[in-house]
Amino acid sequence: MVKHSNACPWPQEVCLYDQVKRWIIDEDGAVTVDWVVLTATLAVIGGIVVALTVDGTTDVGNQIGTVLSEKTVTE
Repeated sequence: MVKHSNACPWPQEVCLYDQVKRWIIDEDGAVTVDWVVLTATLAVIGGIVVALTVDGTTDVGNQIGTVLSEKTVTE
């Protein structure tokens, strides 16, 4: 079995710089960020739709409740 060494042969600052540079260039997490932004956008749009329609649906619900409370039930 071959063991790989993660030891950097150069000074610590050079190795840290290379790691940061690779991390910035790496695009593996870009899809995750895209999905987070998309999901947050849809959640905000959903909240806006609810905020705009809550008054109208409450009024309709109250009207339906009034009509139903005035009806008599017979068997």
